[in-house]
Amino acid sequence: PDTITVMVPPVSGTYQDDIDTWIAEFKELYPHLDVEVIKTSWDDHNGKLSTMANAGEAPDIAEVSYSAIGTYVELGVAVDIAQYMDPERLADYDQNALDYMSIENTVYGLPLYITIQALGANKDMLEAAGADVAKIQSEGWTYEEFLEVIKNGTTDDCFGFVFANSGVTASDMLYIFGAGAGLSNTFTPELKYTFTSENMLTLLSAIEEMTKSGYMPNFGVEAGQRMVMCQTGNAMIFGKAMPLFENNFKKNNAALEANDGTAVENSQKMDYAFLPVPTMDGCEESCYGTVDGLIAMRNKNTTDEHLKNVLLFMDYICSGERIATCMNELYLDPVCQTGRDALVLEEGRDADNLATAARCIAMVQA
Repeated sequence: PDTITVMVPPVSGTYQDDIDTWIAEFKELYPHLDVEVIKTSWDDHNGKLSTMANAGEAPDIAEVSYSAIGTYVELGVAVDIAQYMDPERLADYDQNALDYMSIENTVYGLPLYITIQALGANKDMLEAAGADVAKIQSEGWTYEEFLEVIKNGTTDDCFGFVFANSGVTASDMLYIFGAGAGLSNTFTPELKYTFTSENMLTLLSAIEEMTKSGYMPNFGVEAGQRMVMCQTGNAMIFGKAMPLFENNFKKNNAALEANDGTAVENSQKMDYAFLPVPTMDGCEESCYGTVDGLIAMRNKNTTDEHLKNVLLFMDYICSGERIATCMNELYLDPVCQTGRDALVLEEGRDADNLATAARCIAMVQA
């Protein structure tokens, strides 16, 4: 028997329970392979993984954000998975997601998901402000069109647009709303700092225009405030927003209907619309996103034969019905074809929001 170890935080609400089921199913397919799972919290996961890797006791598989991969490559514990994985299986995964799991064209892991952050809105208020919501979701919109809509949606007690831009979210406006101004990365391909470019001036001018006009608050908004302001009717469009927030609004609507006291105070029943970020000055439409995935790691007992088994299991839990289950809970589109083929949407999901999320995921640049 060969034992594979995997270390994972709660990727979704049920992920750490689901992985036990997937391990049992994998064991039926490969009786000679055992899998041990190390379950961590989001708070201790990175610290525990770093400590184990530095001691030569890294798990065979670990969940990481794409930005941490370089650390383990430099440490010498990350694995070039293409050497140990069936090429046809590797081809199952979307290239833009694999790019995040790669450094200098070497793939070190498999993506679990691209998490995207853009805009959310009260759909009824949007339509009342003259927005063609279906067209915006399917084709995108320009900053000029966006400005006209938030102007129409601004009243004495409601901002047309609000963005979480205070405290830990201070940089989010740059990355998320800035995607529409061509600020897809901190550095250009020539390694010039994009935040000193004309694109940055375009973004800052737009923010100044919105705040001075009163369409957007001219003060810092905490992360926890922006969605609440939309739910209470004090904001029409808000950012940062994710597809998963559709579930938040549905739960709040149900709480309002049940009158059980759990709904957001002073909130109103509303439909949620997930929206792309508007484009500025003819920039190509883009969406801000990051990738979390699983990487394979060496420890002092690793062999090539063992790594082939490791990649068998890593591919198993990143694809097919397993990843479809996880993405259904996160309201995201799978980033592999077998995941999309296996995806059965939960009843009541908004088809337009789902299509918008899929379109935005495809626009994320590594």
